[in-house]
Amino acid sequence: MNDVRIQDRRATVYKPALIETSHFSGFCLVRDLSSRGMRGRVYASFAPNQSIMVQFSTEVTVSGLVVWSEDGHIGIEFANPIDVASVLSNVHKSLRKRKIARAPRLKIECGGTIKIGDRNLSIRLQDISQRGAKVLSSFVRPGDEVEVDLGGIERRATVCWTRGEYAGLNFVRSLSFEELAQWVIDQKFGCHNLGANPTTASTTHHEALLEN
Repeated sequence: MNDVRIQDRRATVYKPALIETSHFSGFCLVRDLSSRGMRGRVYASFAPNQSIMVQFSTEVTVSGLVVWSEDGHIGIEFANPIDVASVLSNVHKSLRKRKIARAPRLKIECGGTIKIGDRNLSIRLQDISQRGAKVLSSFVRPGDEVEVDLGGIERRATVCWTRGEYAGLNFVRSLSFEELAQWVIDQKFGCHNLGANPTTASTTHHEALLEN
């Protein structure tokens, strides 16, 4: 997952990031990154020529434009050229500071349940990542082992912190990128086509972006 091969200003990356348009926020698996743009794996189709934000980490966010979207992939042109090595270095530096890499967290609210022993209690999800979630729940304590059901995602988890009515959960088994990305789409839309009809692939243009 952290294997990155850099050649000049182009890199092959396998890293989850958050993407956001005016009507969608969700996950994207960045596959190719250059100074001018990127290609990523997504679970939705996007209309071309719409503004989009890419959050590589809490410290690195880049604005851009959707160039093409097809077959579960998206091509994005950045509004301004980036320094690929600097962006990746910043991301890796943030991970080193935290010791344990923190997966991107998406703010999304939905209902769910937590099972503690023989009790099933209602919770309200606040945000989620591949490794855990933040929930509205005032009846758990740090160290509690629970079973979480978010309607399509079921995981055993440990309560790692509580603050007032909120609690942080660490999943015993992390979610795969595919599982989480698809769940977000199902929760938000129940469909895969976002915006206007997806553009036919502008592969030639995308390859030009990655060559610079």
